Amino acid sequence: MPISGEVFRQLGRAAAGAVSVVSAYERSGGGIVALTVSSFVTLSYEPPLAMFAIQHDADSYTSMVEGNAFGVSLLGVGQADVARRFARKGRDKTADFRFDQGIVVKVPLVPQAVAHIECRTDQIFISGDHAIVVGLIEGVETIDGPPLLYFARQYGSFIALADL
Repeated sequence: MPISGEVFRQLGRAAAGAVSVVSAYERSGGGIVALTVSSFVTLSYEPPLAMFAIQHDADSYTSMVEGNAFGVSLLGVGQADVARRFARKGRDKTADFRFDQGIVVKVPLVPQAVAHIECRTDQIFISGDHAIVVGLIEGVETIDGPPLLYFARQYGSFIALADL
C-alpha cells in the first residue's frame, strides 16, 4: 500500500535541494513562462543530460512539455525573492521581470544566478502527476557563489563545517 500524502509531504520537507528557475518561451505568443523547482538534477555526462519535474497542473506545463528548449538558472543565496516569485501560481509572474538571454540556445535566464544551463528538450516521461523533462545541455555558464537551498519549507544556504 502506498504512503499517505501527508507522509509524502513530510519526506519532501526532510530533503534539502538546490533551487532553480526553469524558463522557456511560450509555444504561442512568444511570452516567457517560468517556475521554481528543486527537482533539477544532472543525469548523464555522455551525452550531457539534465532533468527536472513539472506538475501537470502547473501554469507553464504545456509550454515546458511541448517546447523544444528550456533554460535553468541555479539561484544564489541572495535570490530567495526570485524563487518565491516563480513558485507562485499565475501567468503574471514573469511580468516586469527582466530575463537575460542564453548565448547558445537563446532561452530566457535569470540574471545573476550562480549557473545558467541551456538545454534542448531531449525526452519527456509522464510519471504520476508530473512530467519528467530531460534536456541535452548545450551551454553552461557558472559564477562563484553559494547556491540557494530549500529545506523544511524555508530558503537558506549551506554552512560548511570543518572537520566533519
